[in-house]
Amino acid sequence: MKIRALLVAVVLVGGLYALEHTSHKKHQERTEKALLSDTQIGLRKAPLENEHDLELQDYSFHKNPPGESQRFERAYENAPPMIPHDTTGLLPITKDNNQCLGCHMPDVAPTVGATPVPASHLFDFRHNRPTPNHSVSDARFNCTQCHAPQANAAPLVKNNFKPVFSNKKLEFRSDFMDVVNVGVKDLSKTNKTKSNSK
Repeated sequence: MKIRALLVAVVLVGGLYALEHTSHKKHQERTEKALLSDTQIGLRKAPLENEHDLELQDYSFHKNPPGESQRFERAYENAPPMIPHDTTGLLPITKDNNQCLGCHMPDVAPTVGATPVPASHLFDFRHNRPTPNHSVSDARFNCTQCHAPQANAAPLVKNNFKPVFSNKKLEFRSDFMDVVNVGVKDLSKTNKTKSNSK
């Protein structure tokens, strides 16, 4: 009697295992069918493992020299503007050499017709104070970390985004310093109120 009960238990457990194994295998097959290859995702249609079938899009950067180029509207309010002129001979930017500042510093820009760096570039946000001698902040010194030259490359994906500027002037200038704290809770006032109530 005990042997018969043991055999029934073994058969039941074996059946459950077989059912679970079959279910797992079907799930695995469905998952494998749903997986996409690396050539089906993203904009690159060549395999990621090699460059043999990769075709780069032909493009060139604007060749107009500084002062003869036309500014681009910002992508959105306070977005870093694109560089509208040729950067040949101006790059790379190093700790000892930043040719951009020769024209774009606020004291020089009006005389050469360049866009001056905004006040946010002359402010040390780490220490919440203006930079010494109105110099460009170390965090903003490498211009091309945010500003890129504009190429004549066609977009790979249609973009329906249309920026809405709160002020027409902001299409070509920044008011970041005026709005940087909008919506930020002033903890210094909160802490003063707490200490006064004690």
